[in-house]
Amino acid sequence: MQPYSLWIACGIAIAAGITDVWRFKVHNWLTFPAAAAGVAYHACSPWGGGWTHGLTGFAVGLGLLLIPYALGVFGAGDAKFVAAMGAWLGMEPLFGALLVGAVASGLYAFALLVMRGGANQAWSNLRLTCWSLCLWKRGWDAGLANETVQQVVRVEGRRRRLIPFSAMVGVGVLYVTVRGMAGG
Repeated sequence: MQPYSLWIACGIAIAAGITDVWRFKVHNWLTFPAAAAGVAYHACSPWGGGWTHGLTGFAVGLGLLLIPYALGVFGAGDAKFVAAMGAWLGMEPLFGALLVGAVASGLYAFALLVMRGGANQAWSNLRLTCWSLCLWKRGWDAGLANETVQQVVRVEGRRRRLIPFSAMVGVGVLYVTVRGMAGG
């Protein structure tokens, strides 16, 4: 992996992280050009891995978040951002960035629980989500009052319980970049 694509991915991740933390939104004007430029970079650059490298990373990134997005767990911007990062990083570094992002999300969620004292509510929500997934898997309409991320973002007082996932993946992208620069 060449440092150029890593540094560009870092710049995109920082921009997405700022808007995700500030507004809980990752804009299309960032994700669509970033994804196209990532595929084009790998197709045209002598340091790129070829168009299949960028396109495969894009498809895997989008595919990994498509079902959680459909279930309302993530916003569409998160799915598009991860796809764009896949286009720039490729599959293997994307998995590393997502793993670090998942750990960062877990730590962020734990900090929210401690700060807000909502462990009982979190446990109830987790059980409800698991139950909903079991019913959804069987093809039943759960009929439960689960809210999507898009619905929660609209209610100002409830936004504090959301995790800015693109920002957390951005932490993973920064980690992958630093590790890549160190030769690890």
